[in-house]
Amino acid sequence: MSGYNLKAKHVLITGASSGIGRELSRCFAMEGAHCVLSAHPSEISALEELSGELERSYGVKTWRFGVDLADEGGPKKLYDEVKARVPVIDLLVNDAGLMVYGDFHETDINRQLRLVHVNISALMTLMHFFLKDMTARGEGRILNVSSVSAFQPTAHHAVYGASKAFVQSISEAVNEEVRRSGVRVFTLNPSYTKTPLIKGGDFPERLWWYAVSGLADPAMIARKGVRALKKGKTLYIPGFKNWIIHILLPRLSTRKIINFFSYHALKSRP
Repeated sequence: MSGYNLKAKHVLITGASSGIGRELSRCFAMEGAHCVLSAHPSEISALEELSGELERSYGVKTWRFGVDLADEGGPKKLYDEVKARVPVIDLLVNDAGLMVYGDFHETDINRQLRLVHVNISALMTLMHFFLKDMTARGEGRILNVSSVSAFQPTAHHAVYGASKAFVQSISEAVNEEVRRSGVRVFTLNPSYTKTPLIKGGDFPERLWWYAVSGLADPAMIARKGVRALKKGKTLYIPGFKNWIIHILLPRLSTRKIINFFSYHALKSRP
């Protein structure tokens, strides 16, 4: 496939231990990219397993870093540790993220602040540091794993949706700022996907919305996301139906209708 060549590139993937991050790591390794894998320290064994799989199956190099991005100094620590062992990162993939389900005023504020720190502050900090390196070299890519939740409010997990709206806005703005530098910023915007954020967390098993969208397969999302990155699609929503629902329909509806629909479609069902 023509487009951006990933062979022998060094790719840093946060949240690589499971879900979309793990599947993206496999896709990049399949393309011949060397993978720098990062996750929470408690998930280092999962990183070790994935690292061995990628090296055996695809003959690429891997590195592993267990860093808690929710810690105040976590993002800078990850940057410093990666730079000490892998001086050049060609592609940064910000996949690490948290989800908290529940009405805003009833949900523990510390959990929501932790979500903000990982989904917003950590992503922004890593973008800032690696972008400086990339623009100085005149080449690089950043892929921020966002969500279709970036395009409208998400009742019952309001802070999550707001965090993805931030990711979308900063990604598009920064991509425009650096468009003449040789660096590009991409977003991957899947709908709800079978990951630990949704399956096994506090997200409900039953939503009316699942009847419309279902739950996507993370391996499929990763394959399509990497294909879109190689083709240069800076905003990619997997699935034409999702594009209609989350891009077209909101433009044809009032905010009141969108918010009403969000409240009922995303409410837990008995």
